[in-house]
Amino acid sequence: MIDKQSFDGSQIQAGLDEACNFEPELTYLSLIAQGSDGFVVVNGSDWGLPAFDDTQISQILIVFNETADEFSGSDSATLRMALTAALAGMWAPCSGVMNCPFDQHVVGPARMVFHVHVPGWGFEDARIKFKTEGAETQFCGLEWLDLHGQSSKPYTFQIGVAEVKKKIKHAFALYIEASQNAGQQVTRLIIDPEIEVDVGPS
Repeated sequence: MIDKQSFDGSQIQAGLDEACNFEPELTYLSLIAQGSDGFVVVNGSDWGLPAFDDTQISQILIVFNETADEFSGSDSATLRMALTAALAGMWAPCSGVMNCPFDQHVVGPARMVFHVHVPGWGFEDARIKFKTEGAETQFCGLEWLDLHGQSSKPYTFQIGVAEVKKKIKHAFALYIEASQNAGQQVTRLIIDPEIEVDVGPS
């Protein structure tokens, strides 16, 4: 039997919005745009850099959005190269090649920031749900990203990731509302990747 609530983008998964009992040591960003022939997802973090603050995250999002707009209509390879070049030096880019461009590899304790910049798209209230057991003890602090007192709803949210003793994987889903026909209709998109949470350096 299909669980209706798991497909409901208006319902936050139980426990995810509870406060975290740790301070994140790293910030990971997953930024989503759309080329003429497919999605482009660029991932980066403050690994090896001073911890990101609101100003740095704001600058990264502004550069990402402006570059995506400038190269609107370009194919995904061209858009990816432009975004990678524009963000160079602002973060430590993810160098891993994952099975899915939305897949994530993080080391806790951390926070993950997801951002979408596609015309007519925004995250639904649920934002993210997990399909594997134990996720409610691994992830916490789900909330819309607030930068300089301004909410980024529905385009940007964050979630905390607790530290692990051994590498684990969690399958998850991102919930996006996409407009059609100039906003006259909307469609729910459920993107289906996974997060690998790794052990940090000893």
